[in-house]
Amino acid sequence: MNENNTFRVSDRVLARQAGGETVLLDLRSEEYFGLDGVGSRFWQLVAEGATFGTAVDALLGEYEVPRGVLARDLDDLVRSLLERGLVTVDEA
Repeated sequence: MNENNTFRVSDRVLARQAGGETVLLDLRSEEYFGLDGVGSRFWQLVAEGATFGTAVDALLGEYEVPRGVLARDLDDLVRSLLERGLVTVDEA
């Protein structure tokens, strides 16, 4: 992902926090997806309009993990969300 990419949450997604995790419901397919603590926080930042780079920086301040590892893991998460149509990417 480009550091300046922002994401748009699909209007067919319903998101709810539950016990430190986020549960996503795809209203079209009726499938549920679960996000752990880091994924939940990333989802929250995305919903607030953060860029990919801003989200990585925010999470680095909250979790002890090397930047490269975090960026790679979040890139994988974004690609998974994109494949499922849960978000779209706004190219920088």
